[in-house]
Amino acid sequence: MATPAETTLRVRTLADQAIAAALESDWQRAADLNKQILEVSPDDAEARNRFGRALLELGKLDEARAAYQEVLRAFPHDPIAIRQLARLALLADDKKKTQPTKSKTQTRLFIEDMGKTGILRLMNPAPPAIVARYSPGAEVELREQEGLLAVHTRDGELLGFLEPKVGRRLIDLIATGNEYVVALVTNDQANPRVAVREVVQSPANAHRISFPGHHRPVETKERAYIKGTFFRYGDEDQEEEEEETADDDRTGRGEAALAEEGGLLEEPLPVEADEDDEEDEDES
Repeated sequence: MATPAETTLRVRTLADQAIAAALESDWQRAADLNKQILEVSPDDAEARNRFGRALLELGKLDEARAAYQEVLRAFPHDPIAIRQLARLALLADDKKKTQPTKSKTQTRLFIEDMGKTGILRLMNPAPPAIVARYSPGAEVELREQEGLLAVHTRDGELLGFLEPKVGRRLIDLIATGNEYVVALVTNDQANPRVAVREVVQSPANAHRISFPGHHRPVETKERAYIKGTFFRYGDEDQEEEEEETADDDRTGRGEAALAEEGGLLEEPLPVEADEDDEEDEDES
């Protein structure tokens, strides 16, 4: 029989492997590894939430629902289980399965970098049942549409539009050579948001920043997959307390995880500064 120390080490090793599998979007392996954790540590709520997420990505909605319900039996106020069960209810009403997250999550791309990363609310979002099909971390695309910048999923579903002022700025920057990667941050059906990260700055835009003003991505401490990025998992009050001591986690472990389920701790500040003024300041 394994000693408590040996069991703890085994659980930690399996958890690291499960997180790595999720980062690679290898959801079957992630499910298998989390199941192994639950065999030796059945009260591990984080593993069971990860197990539910993997099952959800695999389209096994009934099994995912059972996993989250099991979490609530032990922890009735677990925010992840509550939100994911609400998401599953929407999917059941819609009669459609989730769209699995297939792209490898590159959290390094979304670590805060002032002026290069923006967390943006979607305007005129798609119906809740459509948004619910996609998980936080899913790669999405920007497409110009009648002077606005639309956000589409990789399979072509329209999720919503960026705020017009920000959208027009990005349309101009893209037209002059900038490139961006975009990911869904939260699938909160009432307030979906995306992260937009500048990955290539054209020489023509050397003195222009993508997100001027005081717009700042929020970095949070996440307990199941991410520690240190704006993909959030967990109770908001607890995370606000933990954030005060999270500096070390933000620069280390935050680069090696995938969100269980997304959200933000605070509202992003809008880009209110005059664009010409901002550019003049940058050039000076």
